This record gives sequence, C-alpha cells and structure tokens, in this order.
Amino acid sequence: MFMRKRKYRPAIAKIFIGILLFVLCRTNVEAAREEKINKIEVFVSAYCYRLNRARMPEILLLKRAPSRKLYPDLWECCGGAVRNNENFESAAQRQLLEEAGITAVKWKILECFEVRVSPDTLVPGIIFTCRADQNAAVKIDPREHTDFRWVTLNDLENFPLIDQQMRHSIVKLLMVQGKKL
Repeated sequence: MFMRKRKYRPAIAKIFIGILLFVLCRTNVEAAREEKINKIEVFVSAYCYRLNRARMPEILLLKRAPSRKLYPDLWECCGGAVRNNENFESAAQRQLLEEAGITAVKWKILECFEVRVSPDTLVPGIIFTCRADQNAAVKIDPREHTDFRWVTLNDLENFPLIDQQMRHSIVKLLMVQGKKL
C-alpha cells in the first residue's frame, strides 16, 4: 500500500519548537542551578499591531538608541531576554510594557528566531504577536530607543530593520491580519 505524504503544518511545527526550546532551557536551568551559575539565555519579541482608522493593520517599530551595542540606530519590535522564573509569554508582555508602555491582548506565538549576539553565539527566541488598542499611547524607554512608528505594510520598506528575518516575519503578520478584515 502506498503512503500518502502528510502536509506540512506550520502551527504544529511552532508548537514543537516551542516545547523543544522549553525543555532545553529547563534542562540547562536545572544544571545551572546545581552549579550555581546561569548559562542559558532566551529572547522573546512582541510584535504588537493595531488597526488604524482605515482598519488597516500597523505594527509598532522602535528605533534602537545609537548607544546600543547590538544593532544601533536600526528599527525593531519590542523584545529582550527572559528572566529567571519567567515564562515566555510573560517575558514578552513585560518587554512590551517596559519598552513601549503598552498592555496588549490576543497573545499568540508567531515563530521562533535566533539573534547573533557575537560572531560565535546565537541566542534562541520566540516571537509573540499581540494586538494593541487603536488609541494606545506609546511611551518609549529613552535608554533603549529614540523613536517609534506605527507602520503599515506599504511603509515597511522605508525602515532599516535589524535583519531580513524580522522583515519577513512582520510582512507575514501584517498580511495575515489584513486578510482577516
């Protein structure tokens, strides 16, 4: 009997990667705890979008301060490191609140990513999407960012992002949200 090929299911792959990251982090955290050192680092990103007055999706971009060691003066979404005893979603919510002063709803995992923090070090991460209110007031942390913009898909090309993978993920998010309208 012939076997049928199964279709690739991105949602299942995302869940699997998330569980794998959690298990790897948990294992390393337990070993680090016994050795009394912290060896693991995981990042989260909060890709926060809203619907503008024309009901088109816009994503929040922040311009990194020129004093930042990694990716100075480039645009990004909110994000940072997960703290000890913090789950991934809580870390993303905290980062969005600290960096932009926003509390958002409808948190979902979009995909996993990696950040090159040195020539030989990649740090794993998880991208969450969330939705802000149309009138959400952004208050950036001036130690980390110098500017912010709510950007539509058409305007995205005018912003130098920290990498092309981020651009691809933002396009994916905005296109999905645009189709739901």
